[in-house]
Amino acid sequence: MERMERFVVRGFGDLAALRTRVRSLLADCDTDDVIDAMLVADELCGLPCQYGSVPATVSLIRSFDRPGLRVAIDAPPLRSPVAPSWSHAGGRVLEACATDWGIGNEGNRMKLWACVRLRSRLDLPAPRGSG
Repeated sequence: MERMERFVVRGFGDLAALRTRVRSLLADCDTDDVIDAMLVADELCGLPCQYGSVPATVSLIRSFDRPGLRVAIDAPPLRSPVAPSWSHAGGRVLEACATDWGIGNEGNRMKLWACVRLRSRLDLPAPRGSG
């Protein structure tokens, strides 16, 4: 069972609304899971914002069967190469908070994604009506 929400990010000003959506989607999770998910969403969405590759479509996909959140970004290609500073700091956040992540291209679009395990929900059944 999954629940998905989509959101368009047009710049850094939209990141607060994105964090609100992540918190709402993970309202039944522990604070540590929510913070990890918000950090991952910020890192992934910050890259297209920083390099002018907006608007970017963000998909937040909450899985209840295998408790996790997938954050997927679909954006125009980067207008500048990825800066080493982002690679170090952003990569560290993703390595610490995500179980898996990646950056690639599909046609003329850039794809970024990351998965965050929701440890607080591992042994609990999916809520009724989710999906």
